[in-house]
Formats: sequence, structure tokens, C-alpha cells
Amino acid sequence: MQETTVFEAKNTNQKREIFIAEHIPFIVYTTSNILGRYLSVENDEEYSVALEAFNSAIDTYDANQSKFETYATTVIRNKLIDYHRTQKKHYGQEALNEDLIAPSTDDDLRMEIAELSETLKMFGMSFDDLVDASPSHKDSREKAIDVGVQASKIKTVITLLYMTLKLPVKEILQNVKTSRRFVYLHRQFILVIIVIFNENLSMLKEWILDVTSPQK
Repeated sequence: MQETTVFEAKNTNQKREIFIAEHIPFIVYTTSNILGRYLSVENDEEYSVALEAFNSAIDTYDANQSKFETYATTVIRNKLIDYHRTQKKHYGQEALNEDLIAPSTDDDLRMEIAELSETLKMFGMSFDDLVDASPSHKDSREKAIDVGVQASKIKTVITLLYMTLKLPVKEILQNVKTSRRFVYLHRQFILVIIVIFNENLSMLKEWILDVTSPQK
């Protein structure tokens, strides 16, 4: 998908309609994946919620923060969760997977995401890797976050990270209780967590810590 298509869809109704029509499969797939079940386009109200969310994502998308698909997925997920909370429907937390939802997209958050994206370019990565490389299992995700947070406090880890532009696995293993296999398996995700905490991106830090909080 060309980014210019997204921006053209912002400005003309005709191109917006075409853009949305072309992405119906994406909307259906994304919504089904979030719900953890097959989505009936004809019968499920969630489809209408997802369409509205996708339309909203077109208006609020900023190319500096992530790929459009990643941003649209986040907006759809948040809208569906809000809808289910309002309707008091219970599909279960794992089905809706509320754990990795970005905070509200206000100006401060946009600035932090843009700052993070700019920093990650040095490592050949982007903000999308935070979502794409996130461990699918909740326990593994929480463990990877904990490893990243601990590693971000170790001076030698930070020095080598920014010097070599690679995750210093050896130094992490010397200072954090974890396995080499686990670190290698989740190295991209752990790297992003380290950068977020080392750069002191407060809103993203709050979000990450909330992911691991026990009240979930």
C-alpha cells in the first residue's frame, strides 16, 4: 500500500471510498483476529465498529509514527474494546487481547512515537517492531518487558547498545536472570523496550508498565 493513497483518502471522498473498499479484507481479517473468532459482515455489529475505526484511522494517521496498517490495527482494537466494555459483552481477555494497546493518540504521544521511531532508525528498526515482534503469549511478553527494563538500567548494556547498534546479549545475560535462547528469540522486542526506558519516553513507559501490572 502506498502512503500517498492514505493521504489522498484524507482529502477526497471518492478516493476514501475506494481506499476503504480495497481494505475490506484487511478490516475483516484484523477484526476477526482481535475477536478471536470468525466475523460475520452481515450480522456482527463489530464489523460496523471496525469500519468506523478504520475511517477514523485515515483521518488521524501520521506517517511519522508507524505504518498505516499497524496504526489502523491499533485504532480498530481500541474501538472494539471500548464497544465491548460499553455493551458489557464478554469474549474473554485473551480473545480481545487488551495487553498491547497503545495509549490515546494525543499530541504528546505522537511526539514520543515519532522520537522513538527516529531513534530506532539507527538500529534498522521502527515503532512497528514493538507490535510486530511482541511475544504472542502473555507470560513471555511480560518476561521480555522485565528483561528490557532491567537491561535499560545497566550502563555497560546501554553503552554497547548505542556503540554497536546491536543488542549486547552477553552483557544482558551477565546482569539479568534469563536464558540466551529467550533473549535471542525476543531480541527485537527487548531492544525496543530498552530504548523506550533509556530515552525516558514517559507515556510509552507508563503504557509498557501498565501491560505488566497485576490488575489486568
